[in-house]
Amino acid sequence: MKTMLISLAWKNIWRNKLRSGMILGAIAIGLFAGTFMTAFLSGWIEHSVISDIQNQLAYIQVHDPGFAANNDIKACFLQDEAMVAKIASAGEVAAVSYRLRLNAMLASAAAAVGVSVKGVDVAAEKAVFTLHETIPDSCGAFLPDEGRMQIVISRKTAEKLKVRLRSKLVLTFQDTGGEMQSLAFRVGGIFKTANAAFDEGTVFVRKSDIFAYTGLPEGAVHEAALMTGGFETCRTASERLQSLLPGLDVQTWDQVQPELGLMLSWIGLMNGFILAIFLLALSFGIVNTMLMAVLERTHELGMLACIGMSKRRIFRMIMLETVFLTGVGSLLGIAAGLSVVGLTARSGIDLTFLIEDQFEDYGFASVVYPVMRAGTFMQIVALVALAGLLSAIYPARKALKLEPLEAIRN
Repeated sequence: MKTMLISLAWKNIWRNKLRSGMILGAIAIGLFAGTFMTAFLSGWIEHSVISDIQNQLAYIQVHDPGFAANNDIKACFLQDEAMVAKIASAGEVAAVSYRLRLNAMLASAAAAVGVSVKGVDVAAEKAVFTLHETIPDSCGAFLPDEGRMQIVISRKTAEKLKVRLRSKLVLTFQDTGGEMQSLAFRVGGIFKTANAAFDEGTVFVRKSDIFAYTGLPEGAVHEAALMTGGFETCRTASERLQSLLPGLDVQTWDQVQPELGLMLSWIGLMNGFILAIFLLALSFGIVNTMLMAVLERTHELGMLACIGMSKRRIFRMIMLETVFLTGVGSLLGIAAGLSVVGLTARSGIDLTFLIEDQFEDYGFASVVYPVMRAGTFMQIVALVALAGLLSAIYPARKALKLEPLEAIRN
């Protein structure tokens, strides 16, 4: 009997091919749009967050407790053997870059800008961050071995200062004794990331070129930037480091920049909200279509009741028709959406044709790489199933209210 009911429900869908085809198309288009939109937003936000982690934040940062307030040059700690051993013993740490962090003024013959100077060891910096990969071959390199007193600036900073590769710049900062230090550098590389705010205020120099002028004790650094295996492992490593380094401030990437953590945590909620809107709109169409189908078949349903089909089976048949209609349309839409996501995940979608690279002013990349996570896919399937079941209830209940004899008479 169950097989017969399923077969009957499937055949009933195609009795009016035009109407069923139109609602199937609407469901497929809606689920295609919903699937692709969730993958698009997930990829956009995740790529922007990961880009910031890989270019500027790292997964974990270690500072002196007084450093976070105003980047005080005196708020440092020692990069000694004990410190290195403790960080290594925390586990999950793939690489570490010990940095100097200074507030300074960078000037050219044409202009001057305030910048945050990062004094780095080149090999360690490249092991933790990927910023060196954002420098095109035509724009130099990230602090190459040849030549001292080189500085790496962003394209935006170069435009403000009206300089280019090999141009001379003067970096002025205050040492620990309150004395002003002015050092001459040459532009060795020009980078560009997807975060305009970071680009405008950040420059890189070798730690060895600038350390002697800071007045800091030997081995002092302002920051240890740690790269771990991912979002989950950084939590574990951070907790271990906090117990190993009680006198220092250990922060994960989302504690350093809480807005990024909030943005990433809202992906699931945003995706659910978008899908709910799509499915709510589609549900009205499904309910309307099935209600029309029920009202057109009042005589038929009455006959089925008269020959012995119970109201429970009639209810199940209408439910199955609605679920089949929703399921087929959703399957087509989701499959199409996943196909487009797969095609664009590697090449990306360039949004510069909209407003050029102005998205980068807000920390979002101009090229989006859609991504579909297993959790998001399961969320789509669950919401589709829920929408199909809820849409089926009203038409099926309407069929139950028909009186068999009155339906046949009418």
